[in-house]
Amino acid sequence: WNFWFGLLEDYVDKEGHAKVPRRHIIKTGLKLGLWVGVQRKNKDDLSSERKSKLDSLAFDWDPFNSQWEEGFECLENYVEKEGHALVSHTHITYDGYKLGIWVGRQRNVKNKLSQEQISRLEKLKGWEWDVLDKQWWKGFSNLEKFVEKKGHANVPKKYKTKDGHKLGVWVSEQRKNRELLSSERKSRLESIASWVWDVKATKREK
Repeated sequence: WNFWFGLLEDYVDKEGHAKVPRRHIIKTGLKLGLWVGVQRKNKDDLSSERKSKLDSLAFDWDPFNSQWEEGFECLENYVEKEGHALVSHTHITYDGYKLGIWVGRQRNVKNKLSQEQISRLEKLKGWEWDVLDKQWWKGFSNLEKFVEKKGHANVPKKYKTKDGHKLGVWVSEQRKNRELLSSERKSRLESIASWVWDVKATKREK
């Protein structure tokens, strides 16, 4: 037990906390995360001396919090590799962790997260609480650029921007889902002089 406790002390010295993710494995291959989980599970059976030693490291007895730390560590690794935190909902890490689902859950339960957790997420490059909202404004911005360049808003269905954004599909979806758009979004689209909701009807009138 003392050997493992020593490994935990080393982890705390390095990371600054004892919130070891369940999947964490140290360089020598030892599964420190699993050992920490066993301590939580057997808390009531531990001697007061061992509990006191763990408490001296600000040990995390809450398994739910540890699950959060596991997800956050995976997200940090993703950001370090990809350069952003915009994880696809279907993304699964190489070791089988469903990171996309975890990220989506954080957005859905933002009001239940601690201020510390919110702050840590927001510090990650590219983190967004409302990805759909950001995507909409990206589409609108690209439409404005298209209009400025072409002089009209009749974007071909297959048209893509230089960075691969399917602007033609986005524009088509706005027209198709007109009744579902907020008044603000409808107003912004209609502020574009050449914007029409029904392209086919406009062509017939001509």
